Amino acid sequence: MRRATLGRIRFLAIAAVALVLAAGAAADGDPASDTLYQQNVYVPYPAPPPADVTALKHAVTHAYSRGYRVKVAVIATRIDLGAVPELFGKPDQYASFLGSELRGFYIGPLLIVMPAGFGIYDGGRPTAAEGRVLATMSVRGSTASALTETAAAAVTKLTADGALRSKDILAPVVYAVSSAGRRGSTVSIRLQMVDDSGRSRVTVRISAGSRQVAVIKTPLRPTDAFKLAIVKWTAPQTALRKLRFCAVASDGAGNKSRSSCAPLTLR
Repeated sequence: MRRATLGRIRFLAIAAVALVLAAGAAADGDPASDTLYQQNVYVPYPAPPPADVTALKHAVTHAYSRGYRVKVAVIATRIDLGAVPELFGKPDQYASFLGSELRGFYIGPLLIVMPAGFGIYDGGRPTAAEGRVLATMSVRGSTASALTETAAAAVTKLTADGALRSKDILAPVVYAVSSAGRRGSTVSIRLQMVDDSGRSRVTVRISAGSRQVAVIKTPLRPTDAFKLAIVKWTAPQTALRKLRFCAVASDGAGNKSRSSCAPLTLR
């Protein structure tokens, strides 16, 4: 899952965030929950044509750019359900099941597309608006390609009709990664951050013992659990060699993470 070229520190940071996010998600061998803890789209196996997958991902990306959230699971056969094949043909039941599996790191609209139809779930909250939109649509076929095309069309229509409005109640996760730099130069402070809205801001506080040295605040920006986020700080010439920084992330809805701290060494 992770590239061998990742350094040890970065690997450990990624692993720490991933473990927080995936708590309980992969325990039952459900392929979609294993995928959706780090992505917004699950497509069937064998995979549909790349163009269909790209179209679906673009539709989801557009939804996020409009301030909405959605994750999508395209289920073509029982193979895609792993340990719960009995839910094939029952999209609403599977939506509820999968939503419960994802709850530790995502609470928002979850769209299921099966040959039998659509399923929609939003953390147990009402989905009448989404249901009304989906009731006007039909699944275009039972192949992986047809189902993925249907999913892209459904996300596009749900977005256009404003049916994906859902309160974001889940806080971001931030993990501070030990960082280093030179006094009198620009230092890269390293973080791992992720949020189910795909965007978060962070406040970094740098201290020397009980004395606060600096506070840095970033605007909202994209987050990715598998990419380091960098916060720049211009260290003064007189800064102590050994400092400590603590980070707190927040999303556009105002949800705040727990604080995470790490050493900051200046040479």
